Amino acid sequence: MLKISNLHVHFDLDGTIVKALCGVTLGVNLKETLVVAGESGSGKTVTALAVTRLLPAAARVTSGEIYFNGKNLLLLEEDALRKVRGKEIAYIFQEPGSFLNPVYMVGDQIMESFLLHQGLPRVEAFAETLRLLELVKIKDSRRVFFNYPHQLSGGMNQRVGIAMSLACRPKLLIADEPTTALDVTTETQILDLLCELKSSFGFSLLFITHNLSIARRIADRICVMYKGQVVEEADAERIFCSPQHFHTKELIHAYQTIGTQ
Repeated sequence: MLKISNLHVHFDLDGTIVKALCGVTLGVNLKETLVVAGESGSGKTVTALAVTRLLPAAARVTSGEIYFNGKNLLLLEEDALRKVRGKEIAYIFQEPGSFLNPVYMVGDQIMESFLLHQGLPRVEAFAETLRLLELVKIKDSRRVFFNYPHQLSGGMNQRVGIAMSLACRPKLLIADEPTTALDVTTETQILDLLCELKSSFGFSLLFITHNLSIARRIADRICVMYKGQVVEEADAERIFCSPQHFHTKELIHAYQTIGTQ
């Protein structure tokens, strides 16, 4: 489904070139959960943003290929890219403030996908939005529809973000540290929700995290990144039972240390 090959991304920071990705190669299979794990600055988010071509202005893909269902995303014209981004590939950001407009009701922001991308009449779009809010376990969906982001908790806004991402029934969902800002209880609820929705909707999941406890909980395969490179990739059980790279061992040690506290 998704295949990234030998991807290089450089940042131009006031004339200083920083190599963020150095030959990243990885893939996500149909209906699979691939967790990309690594410390901050390892290149996880840059990889995810490159897939959707949402890299910041200072970043540039210098070489490599990103294929999604046979299309090289790096070569698509903007109109063709828009048909893929948001419809076939959806993105959940770490901070709800990154994707929710503070001056619009959350329901209107979800409903926009049904109105613009699917051309539904407003009455049908409203009903579909309420259905999605209920699917992501939001109680009293009609009331929440008319709330603004600042009136909702971080966990509730993240549920809204998940609902937005599923409005067009994407084939691939990219979740970039979606539980980092949440408390442990809410984190567990969001992870359980994503796994449940993945099963019912049948999408593939590319999940970005620095937390190996999350990786162990949800991953089919784990890809470990370090200093802009993929240093180890294997099924989740093998990563934990027989890690090969020293950084993988460091991450597992940190996970085990936290688990004993």
